[in-house]
Amino acid sequence: MTIDYEYKDTPSIIHREITTVRSGERLKYSDLTAREKRDYLFDEGIRATAYENYKDEKRPDVILGVVRFGRSALKSIANHLLSDTLTRVSDELEEPKPKLFHTYGTTAKIVFIPEPNTPYTGIFSEQAYGLIRFSYAGPVIGVGVVPGLGLKFLVDRDHPSQNMVAMRKLDRQQPFWHFFSKHSHNSVFQNLFTNILPLPRLTNLTMRAVNARFETVNEKGKGLNQSVENLARIHVNGAPVERDKVNAPYRLIFRPTKQAIESSDPTVDFRDDLARNIGAGTTIYDVFALSESQELDLKKGGVENVEDLLGHGKMIGRLQTESEFIASKYGDYRLFFKHSDRFIQEKFKKKAE
Repeated sequence: MTIDYEYKDTPSIIHREITTVRSGERLKYSDLTAREKRDYLFDEGIRATAYENYKDEKRPDVILGVVRFGRSALKSIANHLLSDTLTRVSDELEEPKPKLFHTYGTTAKIVFIPEPNTPYTGIFSEQAYGLIRFSYAGPVIGVGVVPGLGLKFLVDRDHPSQNMVAMRKLDRQQPFWHFFSKHSHNSVFQNLFTNILPLPRLTNLTMRAVNARFETVNEKGKGLNQSVENLARIHVNGAPVERDKVNAPYRLIFRPTKQAIESSDPTVDFRDDLARNIGAGTTIYDVFALSESQELDLKKGGVENVEDLLGHGKMIGRLQTESEFIASKYGDYRLFFKHSDRFIQEKFKKKAE
């Protein structure tokens, strides 16, 4: 049994000469269209390094891993790695490493299909191709089942991808009396996901510390809030939206579809559940949006929980899978999802530019 999972051999693929995308052509990653980039990352990165390909290694455990989590946390603090995570612009980590949060997950190809006549601009208004990665925030034995998702929408040619992350909350989604359970409340479709998170419970000291850690880089009170303005500023073909025409939602709410919920098996490891039960062509989320002014008015009337806000949101599109889900070394140790730098502190802004 492998105790310390091998990850240092996980290859970079975005700096290779690419000969597998267009017959007879030698290309750079920056020559590819958005869809070609997505398929290349999935086929040459995710699929090629699927854990099932490594017969002598055990797939990492999402239940245990507190010691590794602690080591990663100490390394992150000592080397100021959080600011790098919020400012790095790339689809890969510079070198393979275990992520501090959302370490182990599973990835699939997705397409965003917008509703007709959406008021929002850029990627929100177009059919956009990307990757989705589901993961737990940390080891279940330490923080409980705390699912989240990362979305990476690729942009044509020499333009960086546009990313976002979403969760429901920083608190566990299973009742406390299920603390040691490995076989319940595991589904990533149990709750809505959103980009603006409530503070964790006062008793949740670990996640309170996580939020405080993010506020050493982000503005006070904006620790884990994720602006999605970046998605509204650019088209899939790389053309910028005119500055005075940019229109972005304040809050996104991802509502799992009936098909996703009914197909999911919450009694097994979420990676196995998604691989077995959520195939290509599944619409997994209806996506709803609220403007900031709309949300402020609702809050004045006492409407604050995301489940209550959902009824006031406007549906702006759907997320549909275009592959199976695969748990892989590349997805865990190389693939990079950039957090929003919208609320980053002034002293870190130059690094983000």
